[in-house]
Amino acid sequence: MRLANNGTTINDVGRKLDAIIPEALFNKWYTNGYHGSYSHNARAVVNLYLGYYDSNPVNINPLLTTDKSCVYVKAAGAETLYKAGMNHFDKGEYQQSSQLFNDLVMCEPTNTQYRDALSDSFEQQGYQSETMAWRNSYLQGANELRTSQTKPPIKFNSADVIASSPTEGIFNMMAVRLNGPKAIAAGLTESFNTVHKDVKQYYYTEISNGNMVTVQTREPVKTAGSTLYIKKADLAAVLIGQITTVELFESGRASIKGNQTLLQQIVPNLDDFDSSFEILPLLKN
Repeated sequence: MRLANNGTTINDVGRKLDAIIPEALFNKWYTNGYHGSYSHNARAVVNLYLGYYDSNPVNINPLLTTDKSCVYVKAAGAETLYKAGMNHFDKGEYQQSSQLFNDLVMCEPTNTQYRDALSDSFEQQGYQSETMAWRNSYLQGANELRTSQTKPPIKFNSADVIASSPTEGIFNMMAVRLNGPKAIAAGLTESFNTVHKDVKQYYYTEISNGNMVTVQTREPVKTAGSTLYIKKADLAAVLIGQITTVELFESGRASIKGNQTLLQQIVPNLDDFDSSFEILPLLKN
């Protein structure tokens, strides 16, 4: 924070800190960045207290990543940038070469020459990285460029995790999944209570203008359009697909007062996220 208050910006603070690490610490193996890094941690601290914006007006409303890269490529010329990148690569200046190759790939993602060059530069930096997080990132980037495949998705949701989560948190997760534009187009405007009789807990949810907000209440809200009666464990089972609400209603384990199609209206407007999203542009089949 001393560096930040002296004007060092978030993207420069890591290197500035690396330059002033005391020799006594630098020479101790257990203070080096095998797992994390001084650079990552320094930027995280600046972001916590001052935010990500570095006060340079050009970064206050940045261009989309692809558009920004194409500005450079069109201004300098693709061949010029490629030759400059190879010049840096041949000198062992792999980060500089990656910077140039990355703009080329972002602007022309189907150019295999540019993709191979960027993957080579990433791979070299991965080999040289002491920090695990950096090495994994470089090598994952190289892998995606060469294979056009992402890593398999990681599933974090389980019955135990969801069942142990507060219901308000579960609904907040659903709020993140709510596709606002889609919900607005469908005219989705609802209010409902969720009652857990087994644990005597009550929640009130409103959906309007493409947003979903849930709060815990002392009792069901009388003005709610509907009230869902469901055990907390059963709600978790529904969310991970172990059972459907229809099956719960038919068995009598859950019931709803008011809009009988409430859940059927909400579910189609929830996004299913794919955690195997690409880091770099993939070649589409």
